[in-house]
Amino acid sequence: MMQLKCLIFLTAIAALFSFPRAAVANDQDVLATTIPASACRPESDTADARVRMVNGAFIFNDNATGTVRFFCPLPINRLTVSNPSNDNDLTGYRVYYRDTDGTGNLAEITTHLFYRNSNAGSSIAVGTAWGSNSNPSNLRVNTSFFVRQTHQFGDFRLYFFVVTMRRNNINQDPAFGGIDFIPPQEP
Repeated sequence: MMQLKCLIFLTAIAALFSFPRAAVANDQDVLATTIPASACRPESDTADARVRMVNGAFIFNDNATGTVRFFCPLPINRLTVSNPSNDNDLTGYRVYYRDTDGTGNLAEITTHLFYRNSNAGSSIAVGTAWGSNSNPSNLRVNTSFFVRQTHQFGDFRLYFFVVTMRRNNINQDPAFGGIDFIPPQEP
């Protein structure tokens, strides 16, 4: 009888880990991860001189215009802390930003997920880039937007986002505040 109970228990545990999970939400370890803008680094000292941090967000210095690219580390991979599955999956992320001309072309924030393999000399893009100009409800004030992006994190990879912040004139005031990994938002 004891052997039968053990067999049933082990079968139930194996079943939990053998069925593919639907990509309905970020895994628990992903949900617990955030990337504040202060964790990001402008791509060069020249770019760094064009921006400043205000209330935890990057904005342009008074007379600076153009595009600044930031590298934002994502400290996660396939390995999990919350359970023994070692299967971290991404279904999307939320960007905190401000695009002061809405869907116009005078200001924009973009995000794109990348990784480097341990043996790769170059970065590999995950999916497609997102841009604030594509958000039809762009509010022109501090806001956030959920970007749908599915990805199964892999072994021996270093993940990061490339974020760009652009303004064509000093009348625009875009900002980048960071990225987090809330559950998917329904439209």
